[in-house]
Amino acid sequence: MKMLGLVFADEHDADISELTAKRTFAALPFGARYRIIDFFISNMTNSGIQNIGVVATTKYESLMGHVRYGGEWDLHRSKSGLTVLPPFSFFNGEMRYENVLEALQANISYIEKNTEPYILFTCCNAIGNIDYSAMLEQHIKTGARFTCLCTKHPVNKGSDLTTTEYVLDSDGRIKDIVIHNKVTPGAYVATNTYIMAREDLLDILQQSIDQNKTSLRNDILKPALDESLIMAYVTDEKLLYIDTVSSYLKSNLALLDGDTRRELFGQELRPIITRAGNSSPAFYGEGSVSTNSIIAAGSTIEGTVRNSIIFRNVHIKKGAIVENCVINQDCTIGENAVLNYAVLDKSVNINDKRLLSGYITHPFYVKKNSII
Repeated sequence: MKMLGLVFADEHDADISELTAKRTFAALPFGARYRIIDFFISNMTNSGIQNIGVVATTKYESLMGHVRYGGEWDLHRSKSGLTVLPPFSFFNGEMRYENVLEALQANISYIEKNTEPYILFTCCNAIGNIDYSAMLEQHIKTGARFTCLCTKHPVNKGSDLTTTEYVLDSDGRIKDIVIHNKVTPGAYVATNTYIMAREDLLDILQQSIDQNKTSLRNDILKPALDESLIMAYVTDEKLLYIDTVSSYLKSNLALLDGDTRRELFGQELRPIITRAGNSSPAFYGEGSVSTNSIIAAGSTIEGTVRNSIIFRNVHIKKGAIVENCVINQDCTIGENAVLNYAVLDKSVNINDKRLLSGYITHPFYVKKNSII
């Protein structure tokens, strides 16, 4: 594949600050055994991309520990592979980049030293199984300056959050970029995923540095609409958004639907790969109940679990009831405790007979290492 991949690991940290207090967005656990970054690296390698840079600015230790040198994705190579691009000062030596354009500007030397003629760069708040090679094929065929990935089906996107939408003509050309305070039904919702020619991107970045431009959308894309061909690539694949604690819960629980699981994980030629864990199979005690749930290896279930996502090494004790929850790794739920619509971060200890109840739109969130 003649394309370099760039993933912005923490562009949306502020949107879900509770879960990103001690990790970058891309390192968020998802679906009982994955991290969000797994989907983007897998999508890129499945599309033939062999050179990937992961741009991180803060709290990237767990991310680096997870991806390491990219061996799980066959990216541990001498002349290409996976590179985590850690934070460093911006051009004046005082400022740290805070958005996509500034992150690209700050990593211009990385882009320059790689020779792939095209570059794909993306944020990681919308999880899916995407064939980027088809997106590149369209980009080359149309001769577009930018090709921008968008969807008409942003599953679980926060309904009251600012949304970037594209207005298209009949040929798929982007005529306008608009901002709304909520998702417009049937609109083409931007995913912050783009393809363009490497040399053109380098020219744009250098000009934007010289002219002190800081916004990709307002300073680069919108002014180019009238003078350049900016195309939309509309994906039919399901995209699960994570931009609030509620959407984190909803998008995890969406995996309990068989069609959603098959769409994400059932693509024979596009597997989603993660770092393997070494755990024994989950143990189910006498009298335990588990229905419509995903339960990872290493967990011990002695109580009742319904409609929930349970990560590795979770212990749910006798009499406990866990419903509509996401329970992250190494948590313990005490005897006769009741949890409903709760999101527990790692290593949380819920004592006996505790009651934690939220709602699908307002989950009860418990931060890492808490004891209740």
